[in-house]
Amino acid sequence: MAEPIAPTQPLTPEEAIAAHAQRGNLRAADGQLLWLETEPATGNNQLIRYCNGDTQALTSPDVSVRSQVNGYGGGAFCTLGADVFFVDGTDQHIYVLNLDNGTQRQLTQREEVRFGALVADPVRDRILAICEHLDEGYGVGQTLVSIDAESGEELELAGARRGAVNLGCPTLSSDGQWLAWVEWELPAMPWERTRLRRAVVDDWGDISATEDCSTPAPAAIQQPRYVGDQLYALSDHAGWWQPYRVDDFGRWIAQSRDNADYANAPWQLDEIHYAWLDCEYWVRVCYYRGLASLVIMDEGGRLSRKLAGDYTGFRSVQVMDRKIYVIARRTESLDSILQIDPDTGTHRVLAGGERTEACLRMAPPEPFTFTARDNQSVHGYLYRPESARTLPPVIVRVHGGPTSAAYPVFDPQVAFWTSNGFAVADVNYRGSTGYGRIFRMSLQGQWGKFDWEDVCDSVRCLTDERLVDGKRAFVMGRSAGGFTVLNALINSDVFLAGASLFGVSDPESLRHMTHRFESGYLDWLLGDPDAELETWQQRTPLFWADRITCPVIFFQGGQDAVVVPEQTDSMAHVLERCGVPVEVVRFPEEGHGFRRSENQAAVLRDTLRFFRERLA
Repeated sequence: MAEPIAPTQPLTPEEAIAAHAQRGNLRAADGQLLWLETEPATGNNQLIRYCNGDTQALTSPDVSVRSQVNGYGGGAFCTLGADVFFVDGTDQHIYVLNLDNGTQRQLTQREEVRFGALVADPVRDRILAICEHLDEGYGVGQTLVSIDAESGEELELAGARRGAVNLGCPTLSSDGQWLAWVEWELPAMPWERTRLRRAVVDDWGDISATEDCSTPAPAAIQQPRYVGDQLYALSDHAGWWQPYRVDDFGRWIAQSRDNADYANAPWQLDEIHYAWLDCEYWVRVCYYRGLASLVIMDEGGRLSRKLAGDYTGFRSVQVMDRKIYVIARRTESLDSILQIDPDTGTHRVLAGGERTEACLRMAPPEPFTFTARDNQSVHGYLYRPESARTLPPVIVRVHGGPTSAAYPVFDPQVAFWTSNGFAVADVNYRGSTGYGRIFRMSLQGQWGKFDWEDVCDSVRCLTDERLVDGKRAFVMGRSAGGFTVLNALINSDVFLAGASLFGVSDPESLRHMTHRFESGYLDWLLGDPDAELETWQQRTPLFWADRITCPVIFFQGGQDAVVVPEQTDSMAHVLERCGVPVEVVRFPEEGHGFRRSENQAAVLRDTLRFFRERLA
């Protein structure tokens, strides 16, 4: 077979993974913006402040602001007056940084706890947080606590130090008299079924008269917010994550009824996809067929204006002094902090937005749709290489989660592959977010089947459309996506080779070792292992590794506590014994996900060589 036709100067791995800061957790208050920036070399999150046109790092590069609650964190800082309260990523204590004099002190003292979802309570000069209680390093329970801003004294308001209850998203009314939060019980995940709780806050700061704000049908509720004394939230009980007002009687009044999601799966504690603009209008992130847009809508759900239309991803929506602030993403540049005028729709970039060489080489996304084997519509994005004189080989990438999604925004790996002559297909297989509750929940009991079917069928679709050379197809994925890669290679002959990055090969072993947050997730994805033992066995790649006949390259972190190295080693050993070409690349210092830029570049370099050898 001929080599793919590539541009004269393809991107090198180092150019693709050029050092750039990723931004998240934007907050606006008191005339200033704060956010977290990830330092590429170390993976540490620095706290950044933007005020009067100046950008300043508030924490040192060797400190990482990161919550570890639920393993995915979120809400690692908040502001109260001139103080910033933040969670140290190493010891998980809360520290106080005074913005006036730069002094810093440790606020919390308890060991064997983690904090996240920090929220200020200015009425009582304290902060609220979700506290995860540990036993020998493992989460065993969660409580909603208040922490005095001066003394660090804690008061437990809800939850339990041991038990199945999980909590998230605390929010206070502006007068401090009402408190609401989201609650769910294991083994459920927060995108399956949650409940909204509301309570009165008394003069001593404790809560009473707690009530459930029940939805008309089972729902995954997220992102409750008080505006004044009015409570709002997102719920999918009508089939999509839609905005609602929850009145004093617990009734849910719809603010939109269109077939679109106004949020994605809440893996972290601090997702913010909407904000109140003024007495009549809201700013919202809307996902229609998985594609995000930023819109202004009135209370009745009528669209007033679309904003920043040249961007395709939005997070951390904020409003301050009637200006909109948001982290925006697109294919042509790095993440940007935008300021948007809601009246004119004009915007300017306050930080980020750089156009690296990889950005300039990023191929435009081409949406595609095909029909799954159960007749559901499955969507994806195709990126085609420059200067291809023949149909290009294709790499199908499988997103992780699996309750997550691929979005058409800048991705240095896509730029690398297309500049080297490969097409890239990102498939939002059944179970992905952004397509409504039914589609998201369709992976229940079907993981290890629906996902690999859709991955394989995407190649057939793109081949039939004469967009790619289906005889030169590859597949790669990380974590849960690696599980799909292995099952696709076991159950089909569509691909010439596969790449598994810290992929799951033995879900039963993972089930016994996983952390508290996901302790029931695998049962939801595969079924009760006692009642569905045959299903578990049928979908365990390690049991059927001898069916794989094409080469596989594995990448594994030596410190990975989620998908432990034994999962990769066992799979590779069986393939080697069967005579299948196998490579295992180990990064001893890495965990679940590779943070160091040199290791990210090594993955691209080794995978490119491995795939090209299959084309030779």
